[in-house]
Amino acid sequence: MSLKLVELQVALPKTHELGKWQEHLQQYGQLAQQQLATEMKKQDERIRQQVTKAEQSERTKWKKDSEKKEKSKHPYKGTHIDFIG
Repeated sequence: MSLKLVELQVALPKTHELGKWQEHLQQYGQLAQQQLATEMKKQDERIRQQVTKAEQSERTKWKKDSEKKEKSKHPYKGTHIDFIG
């Protein structure tokens, strides 16, 4: 099956166009993977920050509770009540 000269004039430019399309498709796949990777990194960072904020709020809650207990202690009054008398 031999190609005529006229057929080659049509076939060669189309192969060049196909090569460009394949290159674009490969670049699109790579770009999509990069975007997915950056989105995953952002999501992981958001989750880490949420966990850190929750831990900090827990710490401040316990800190406030301990401060309340310390404030409730009177410097010269006792902590025990003597009912025997």
